[in-house]
Amino acid sequence: MSDGDSGGLERRSAEDIEATVQSIKKMLLVGGVFAVIGYLLAGSALFFELTEFHPILEDFFATHTEHSLAGGGPERASDALNSDLAELHSWPSTLLWLKLGGVAHILLGIFVAPAAIVRALP
Repeated sequence: MSDGDSGGLERRSAEDIEATVQSIKKMLLVGGVFAVIGYLLAGSALFFELTEFHPILEDFFATHTEHSLAGGGPERASDALNSDLAELHSWPSTLLWLKLGGVAHILLGIFVAPAAIVRALP
């Protein structure tokens, strides 16, 4: 190779380079937004689980020491036990938010960053 030979690489114009940099910034911004949404979903799922569901569980185990969450048998005839079990079993699963919502958004945010890097490579 001589000093003037670029080895088959072509020079890109300044406008083309600036457009590529702007698209990379947009991709990183989108990835960051999705990652933040994922972390908020995961955090809110954990917050609701710890502040609302766990006190209900602790109250059940403190009140009904001789029963399990599964119930059954003749000892389950109590209306208080049935209503407490119904409250526990009707609680919506916040793990769905954590698993599907949070993890999916985090992974999408993680995917966009390498995609922006690959976009930068000619």
